[in-house]
Amino acid sequence: MSFDALPTRRGGGASPFLTTSAAAKLAGLTPATLTRRLANGDLPGYRFGRRWFVPEAEFRRQLRRRAWMVRADAVPEVIRELTHPLPPFLTADELERFFAVRRTLLADVLRMPSFSGRGGGTTIAVLERTLQGARNGCAPCVAEVVPHGVCGAA
Repeated sequence: MSFDALPTRRGGGASPFLTTSAAAKLAGLTPATLTRRLANGDLPGYRFGRRWFVPEAEFRRQLRRRAWMVRADAVPEVIRELTHPLPPFLTADELERFFAVRRTLLADVLRMPSFSGRGGGTTIAVLERTLQGARNGCAPCVAEVVPHGVCGAA
């Protein structure tokens, strides 16, 4: 299967996260093996409670690891990659679309200091800190722009 095949995303496409079953299918793993690799930090993911959120762009880069640079210090960069299209303040509706979970689950999943499940919201900075805390131990794969000629290609 091609790494660029389009598996099912969380919430039908609005979220930057894959479902764990779609990520497992993309990687050619069983869901249980994927969950184990997420827990071990072998693959990128964010854990909130018992739920795993698999960032699609980074997951695909991890699967094509030879073409991307793995950097242990790049967590803020990959979190900004996930959150860059979001507004400075996120309503509960926007958080529901971002994580592709029902609003009733948001408060339980996120447990963010400035978020309440009823009509609340949060800032992008709080969301980024929350994602940083939920990140597993996988070293992020980041896209690096390599100047022409540096990589040895003519």
